[in-house]
Amino acid sequence: MTLSKNYGAERVRMSTTEIEVSASRPRDLDVTNYPAEFRPDIQAVRALAVLLVVLYHADIPGVHGGFLGVDVFFVVSGFVITNVLLRERASKGTTSIPGFYARRIRRILPAATVVLIATVFATYHWLSFITGGINADDAKYVAAFVGNFHFATLGTQYFNASQPPSTLQQFWSLGVEEQFYLVWPVLFLLLTLPWRMLSPIARLVGALSLVIGTSLAWCIIETHQNEVWAFFSPLTHAWELALGALLAVVGPHLRGRAPRVGLSLAFAGLIAILCCTWFYTSATLWPGTAVIVPVAATGMIIAGGSLRGPNSFGPLTKFPPIQWTGNISYSLYLVHWPIMAIATQYAIAPLPLHSEIELVVLSVALAAVLYYAIENPIRRSQFLANRRLVTFGFGAILIGLSFATIYWHLSHY
Repeated sequence: MTLSKNYGAERVRMSTTEIEVSASRPRDLDVTNYPAEFRPDIQAVRALAVLLVVLYHADIPGVHGGFLGVDVFFVVSGFVITNVLLRERASKGTTSIPGFYARRIRRILPAATVVLIATVFATYHWLSFITGGINADDAKYVAAFVGNFHFATLGTQYFNASQPPSTLQQFWSLGVEEQFYLVWPVLFLLLTLPWRMLSPIARLVGALSLVIGTSLAWCIIETHQNEVWAFFSPLTHAWELALGALLAVVGPHLRGRAPRVGLSLAFAGLIAILCCTWFYTSATLWPGTAVIVPVAATGMIIAGGSLRGPNSFGPLTKFPPIQWTGNISYSLYLVHWPIMAIATQYAIAPLPLHSEIELVVLSVALAAVLYYAIENPIRRSQFLANRRLVTFGFGAILIGLSFATIYWHLSHY
């Protein structure tokens, strides 16, 4: 890795929200190092992660530790988001904080709002008014992206819960991600300013390594002190997102250097995740030290794809059903939990295997509808992409609709 200190002549224009650097740019952030290339292996990892979570919640035999799919998601998310920041900084000389959050609004809010509102209605309709009221109260925190803190404060037990779980409990991980992304873009902007000491890449690597080390240490300590808070806290999961970010930063220095090593590394990572899925159970102390193996394994898969180069892993990851599942992974993650939680609580008793499989199929079908009708069209909307203020207004309307639905139910039942 070359840590260049020679930046050349740069003209800097700064505002409170945006840094634009023109003239010569640092070689470390050259646009040719961060091409906007599609990584089918990353999409395949998304598919794997969501399937592990869905099959675990459906009590499918053999998927004992499928809950680790959420941690796989965190690593992938850190990688993808940081790649976007790096490409923007390299190609435009710009890190736009408003632009970053406008993209997050288009990507996250529409599908999340639809699922939240539909879940509140469905919970009141199919379960008791008492259960509906409890879940509507949960929805207030979920809509503000602090659901993870709310569930931790309540002492929610993800494993072996004595009370029926919230029908909105899957939103806890979305809260962790968005809390990380309140901090990371600003830190990224500061670390890529044209300082004379060290290169932007060196600063990013140093900062991310520090986050990984401290967050992982706290994860281990907190798991032994308070497992509930360790499970829901953004501080204990920050290292997973930071690992993905670090892999994005060093990716260009790995690209295509050792295809055979990359293939072996990626397959070793896949096998490690599958082994953890089999051997981990709800009795595993989590996250703690146990989470290190699947998170590191996810990093191995991503690094292996970088070492392999543009061709990635060929037909294996490009298999259409795998890519399609990766496409709908966000929508599937959102919709599967309320479907399964409401059905299980409505039935009172545990559901038979064939019913669980039917719920999985229903989840996939509704996720596809959500993806094609809401998530993808809005995410790719050029109208919103070219009108940042409209995007922020649209986001405010969506959040307002969520709270209006919540308070309407709380006041009428």
